[in-house]
Amino acid sequence: MKFNQIITLFSLLIALSANAQYDNERIVSPDYEFEDGSTELLYGDNVVFRSGPSASSKAIDTLEIGSEVEIIRKSDEKTSLNGLEWNWYKVKVDGKKGYILGGLIALDHVRRDDVVFLVTAAGVNRDGDDYEYIDYKVRTRMIRADGEYYGHESDLNTNSFFIAASNNRGLDGVDNIFSINLFAEACGVDGGKTYLFDTGERLVEALQLSSVADGGAFWFDESVAFPDDEEGYHEAVVYKREFGESMDEDMNWMKTTIHTLVLKWENDHFAPNIEEFEFGEDD
Repeated sequence: MKFNQIITLFSLLIALSANAQYDNERIVSPDYEFEDGSTELLYGDNVVFRSGPSASSKAIDTLEIGSEVEIIRKSDEKTSLNGLEWNWYKVKVDGKKGYILGGLIALDHVRRDDVVFLVTAAGVNRDGDDYEYIDYKVRTRMIRADGEYYGHESDLNTNSFFIAASNNRGLDGVDNIFSINLFAEACGVDGGKTYLFDTGERLVEALQLSSVADGGAFWFDESVAFPDDEEGYHEAVVYKREFGESMDEDMNWMKTTIHTLVLKWENDHFAPNIEEFEFGEDD
């Protein structure tokens, strides 16, 4: 089988696997629109529930973070919040109808036992050499069982992502693990993930991993195995870094370089720090 046939088959298998992976996930982005009739949670706290789709409309009530709202429909009116333009939504809360700005509603949420994680997006306007662009961020809040909450802002390497949460997966000093999984919809787009650890007092950005491929030319993938995972290591996390590239299509020659590193979670950070660790050249 020729190299290009191998790559085509490999790419097809990756695409099928990715589609299967995303089938049951809500893929969100700063442009995400809530579905009519869906029940969502508020990301904002002390949110003013208004009679009309503007910040000057009469207040109906004030709602706390995590409150449930039923989406009736999207309004055409928009208001800027945290560097982005958001539509207003007509919603129903406890039988009352009114309006809430989309940026105050969590793009998605996930429950883990007695806690709930919420996400929204933010943007920072940047000036490039010949153009302007928005540097997107994802903001996460975690509501504890006692109603207290804390949050964290992370870089968003792509516009689209989905979220997940689990227990500590065997890692001491961590209560819950939350992941922001980047949606790679095309070659060359980062499909990595960011891990946030809930320490019981705050959210800590523990790891930011990348996973990028460009057809059959090259691929780069970072992954981790936690203590309770099949490839895990007692009381530690196994970090794996893989780089592969096509060397000669006619000879079906591909070269892969793999690094593994055992990470210890100490005082709210990993040691060694993979951002500073000298792996040497991948080639």
